[in-house]
Amino acid sequence: MNIEDLGNTIRTYRVRIGFTQNDLASALQVSPQAVSKWERGENAPDIALLPALSETLGTSIDALLGSNYRDKRTIESTVVYADMEGFGPLARSLSPADLAIALNAFFYPLTEHMIARDGVPIKYEGDELLCVFAGEGHRIRAFKAAFAAKAASPRPMRVSVSSGAVWMGPIGHSQYASADVLGSPVYLAGSLHLWMKENAVSGVGANDAAVESIHGSLVLGRSAEIRCWSSDEPVRVHEVERLA
Repeated sequence: MNIEDLGNTIRTYRVRIGFTQNDLASALQVSPQAVSKWERGENAPDIALLPALSETLGTSIDALLGSNYRDKRTIESTVVYADMEGFGPLARSLSPADLAIALNAFFYPLTEHMIARDGVPIKYEGDELLCVFAGEGHRIRAFKAAFAAKAASPRPMRVSVSSGAVWMGPIGHSQYASADVLGSPVYLAGSLHLWMKENAVSGVGANDAAVESIHGSLVLGRSAEIRCWSSDEPVRVHEVERLA
């Protein structure tokens, strides 16, 4: 396993048990910056830490260092899905090299605001970022990250925030798989973004599960019931205008 894969594995197990980076750092008596570097693939934990690290994460050293993560337990989480407004015209107007520069400039502050609130960036695709928040206060941390990222973004963006149970683990060929998430909060993102395009001036939308327990911390705008391919019943969604 290379250092990037190890970082992804540590992050996957940490989120699964509901730990923040600070929680893991405290349990291992290391700095939060050290944990952040492990998960980014910039550094690896000292070999002497592996027994304590694997025990804290609820796994074995072999599983931690191996390539096959087969634990299929789900976690309660909040999924943030963000994309750039006007990406199509931008992509048509730029060369691939210049488009890559624009995307990196867009993704950098977005990602920094996610990880600053212990979100886990899962994947980038085109102009889209999928990020997962788990553990204590995952809903409000996700909204704080969403609004901070929008305020700092060099380009207009839309952000959907959906809470619910997700499965987290590697998807794909065993030698090339990377961490991914599956579940209704992920599947809802596309339908919610389509609704937001016409109905959410703030650019932030959410499902009922994301706002129901923290509604006093949010100012909501329009609400509606929309259809999503993953549900037989309509899903209630809301525009979130701002933090209260």
